[in-house]
Amino acid sequence: MVSDLADLLAKVLPTGVEITVRHVSSTPTPCEALFAAAPGQPSEPTFCENHFLSVSIDSKDEGEIIIFGMEVMVYNMAHLTVIFVSKADSTGLLHLLKFPRKVSVLRLVSSTFLSYLAKTRQRPGVRLVVSLFARAQNQYLFPGSIENPEKHVLDDRGLIKWWCRAVDPILREHEPESAVQETTTMDQAVEAAKASATAYLIVPSCDRFETRNFFPPTAKSDAQDRPRWLNSYPLKQLYHDPSAPPRCLVPRFPDDPKTRFLLDLDGELPEQEKGQSAPPNDGRWRSVRSLDQFWEMMSFRQECSAGRLVGFLWLVINPPGLMNSTSMESRARATEPGQVPSGSDVPAATTEDKSQAEPSKNNEPDASTSVTDAKLAENSIELPRDDASNDLNPFDWPEAGRGHVVLSEADYKKTMDSVLDHFYDEKEVLASTKIYVDQVASLADELTWGKKLIGSNTASSDVPQPTEGSTNNILDLGLMRKRKKSEGEGSNPAVNIQETSRSSDTFPVPSQSAPVNVLNATLVRKKKKT
Repeated sequence: MVSDLADLLAKVLPTGVEITVRHVSSTPTPCEALFAAAPGQPSEPTFCENHFLSVSIDSKDEGEIIIFGMEVMVYNMAHLTVIFVSKADSTGLLHLLKFPRKVSVLRLVSSTFLSYLAKTRQRPGVRLVVSLFARAQNQYLFPGSIENPEKHVLDDRGLIKWWCRAVDPILREHEPESAVQETTTMDQAVEAAKASATAYLIVPSCDRFETRNFFPPTAKSDAQDRPRWLNSYPLKQLYHDPSAPPRCLVPRFPDDPKTRFLLDLDGELPEQEKGQSAPPNDGRWRSVRSLDQFWEMMSFRQECSAGRLVGFLWLVINPPGLMNSTSMESRARATEPGQVPSGSDVPAATTEDKSQAEPSKNNEPDASTSVTDAKLAENSIELPRDDASNDLNPFDWPEAGRGHVVLSEADYKKTMDSVLDHFYDEKEVLASTKIYVDQVASLADELTWGKKLIGSNTASSDVPQPTEGSTNNILDLGLMRKRKKSEGEGSNPAVNIQETSRSSDTFPVPSQSAPVNVLNATLVRKKKKT
């Protein structure tokens, strides 16, 4: 059972931090498929729901002020669940949150929220992916917020590192994946019992050595034969047919740089007259012939060139029993009606747990079910039937993980388009926050919504801690390097993050004896006499 989002946030935020979180989501609706259909194949049925999390603080008993917002889209397909971070931004007013320690509150909130969605949306036997692109920009959600002098905008490199560090705690909640080449019986037993995960990062125009610099510090301690962070695209984990045309292999998210490139390349597709047979290169571009070439050409796009960097990040989470070596291609074959995934101890996924779908003993409808049916009926959604002919169902909407308020897609878009309007100064943010809270309450027919929480973590830290009884580290002089100057800090994925100071991305290490670095005596040289 996954804890409430507010409870999870209270456990990770430092003691004394008081915030109000408001989570609003929309009902799932059919949407365009994330992956373009291969020639002669139908588009994959896909459902999408929107989530928006706002974080606000009290302002001198005058009302609430939003300090941070994050929009996430959840896509459900029969064989894959994708959590896409669409936008995240701050209003530049985090400094009004008074707390004694310099803490990356926004990164803790972002990481916890994504972890919460991943846990509540993990389906049995279905792979889940957290996806985002990190592109530095002055403002994403709150127009006018860049005019606030207290808003610190991270540069490209700082933003990519920020997101890698935000995603890393979610990665560490899961076991390392087995090496594809050497999968032992013990590896299979572990992955059959626990979920495993691997993070993938591509920064166009950066080679694999340069990309490693963006990995979080924890990546340095990972086993070399079982790395947790990789500089590659997880093609076999995402798409069922790697031999399909390149245009079918990359997901198309809204307002995504690679989506715009995909659409531009689609203009090269040969035209086909009605009644004519498909041309030889049906579904293939003229200029870009492979997926590797696609990523290479991305570095020449305006958004990824001229000194600009964009990081594309995927966190792939395999449910218990599904191993890294299990590609989407073999997964699709194994989950045909009546079959079980290869190397898996779990049955093929269904829309929901059968025990939850059974009627109550007194044959009275459950209240939450009535609300769900009403919301779906409001959006004219017809659910696919869950019978023997449809073992895997693209529709999934568990009660856990829904917002404090659930709106129709139309009402959700109304709040996002018209309410989050002006966030220039403190007084304006006060008014805008009230308008937003009141409008959502009115649309949901609720008097109040959201939850206030107080942080309870007395030893919060997002940096590795030395273990007890750690031995002295003997350094080889040849391994010592000068410390590089820190990168500029301040923004967020498509995102802008504001922090209180340049050092706010780290926590103070709890007081304890630090290990002593001792140089080998043979490495010490006497200074020559002049």
